[in-house]
Amino acid sequence: MRKRFYRIGQPYIDAADRQSVLDVLRSKNLALGPKLKEFEKEFARFHKTKYACAVSSGTAALHCAVKSLGLKSGDEVITTPISFIASSNCLLYEGVNPVFVDIEEETMNIDPLKIEAAITKKTKAILVVHIFGQPADMTPIMQIARKHKLFVIEDACESIGATYKGKLAGTFGDVATYAFYPNKQMTTGEGGMVITMKKRLWTLCMEYRNQGRKIEDPWLHHYRLGYNYRMDEMSAAIGCVQLKRLKWMIKQRQKIAETFF
Repeated sequence: MRKRFYRIGQPYIDAADRQSVLDVLRSKNLALGPKLKEFEKEFARFHKTKYACAVSSGTAALHCAVKSLGLKSGDEVITTPISFIASSNCLLYEGVNPVFVDIEEETMNIDPLKIEAAITKKTKAILVVHIFGQPADMTPIMQIARKHKLFVIEDACESIGATYKGKLAGTFGDVATYAFYPNKQMTTGEGGMVITMKKRLWTLCMEYRNQGRKIEDPWLHHYRLGYNYRMDEMSAAIGCVQLKRLKWMIKQRQKIAETFF
């Protein structure tokens, strides 16, 4: 029997992607330019949310999300151990303790039935990971969060475009993060995004990504400790093109997945 090989994590790059990068290079505007704003605007529109902040990676997005919520040393955040390490590292960066809750066997996502038993006086948030394109069971998770007055961070880095009860992954909690590494549903090479409906959280993320500078303030006015988490214009340009065909690329991945079942 002849073996068949499927590249399930290879990015789809075509002439439009390459042209978008060349257009930016010709413009000589390589950072914090119009393509960045366009990508953020279109990504927010796709998710029917108000605000989007593009950053340099999914890890940077997670870190900005944690910082924007004011999570600090000694706090606890309930999350899942079945994830890429960044969803725990983003907590450890701030001295926050990740508290691991077991997963559902079928979905490999955090088990809502086991969350409440892990809540203590130090618990401040639930960090949900929508793993492998499979959204977590958000209805009971949001009920628990509201009951205990906890923040909800959605790590949708592996689930761009996935839906739960008709809503896109990342549109349930206080803040959500996405990644555009080459093995994701869409890519910008490196890159990530934070989305939220709350202007205060968005403003903080925008400041954290750009060395602590306030939005639209003079170049060297720093108001808080920040980071070099900016997304460059070339990456944003690719993101604009990739987003337009995201639904098509997801369908192609689904066809590949179907061959395994």
